[in-house]
Amino acid sequence: MIDALNNAISEVFNQRLRNRKQRELVVATLMTGFSRLAKKPVADLPGRTQEIEEKARKMSENIHLGFAHGRCVVKVVGSSESFLTELRHGTNWYEPWEKVDEIVLAAILVDPSK
Repeated sequence: MIDALNNAISEVFNQRLRNRKQRELVVATLMTGFSRLAKKPVADLPGRTQEIEEKARKMSENIHLGFAHGRCVVKVVGSSESFLTELRHGTNWYEPWEKVDEIVLAAILVDPSK
């Protein structure tokens, strides 16, 4: 019974992510959160930030939500998995973002503006 409920909820999440406006909201939310992360002074910050946005856009097309051990989890594959790991743990130019998974989940649950 619990597995059936988890599968049904996962399908609702994944269906929302098929909507282009929903994915755009995920990207916008990620970029807003990323702008608040502490960053080291680096050359070409605008260019690096643009790369982050491109990775976020790609990731938004590959996100799947599911349940593991009774928790909702964000699942991505390939380069998007590496990108999400970088966001979680930080890099040599920006600090870790411990709540990135929760932010992604919230962005998926909020209806995009019409």
